Amino acid sequence: MNTSDLQARIDELEIRAQFQDDTIDALNDALTHQQQDILLLQEQVKLLAKRLESQRQNFGINDSAEKPPHY
Repeated sequence: MNTSDLQARIDELEIRAQFQDDTIDALNDALTHQQQDILLLQEQVKLLAKRLESQRQNFGINDSAEKPPHY
């Protein structure tokens, strides 16, 4: 293998490595945004559960009364 072939292979490997780095960075950014969205959604679900429980208490709704008799 001559020097120019070796240099061409090295260049190709460097290009591939750069594309892989770019892909990893893009995936990391997407994952970070998804994690933030998940945390926000979890907080919203907690708030909705608290609001639902508060409404049930305000209207005197009992969970045990709502369950079918076979439970």
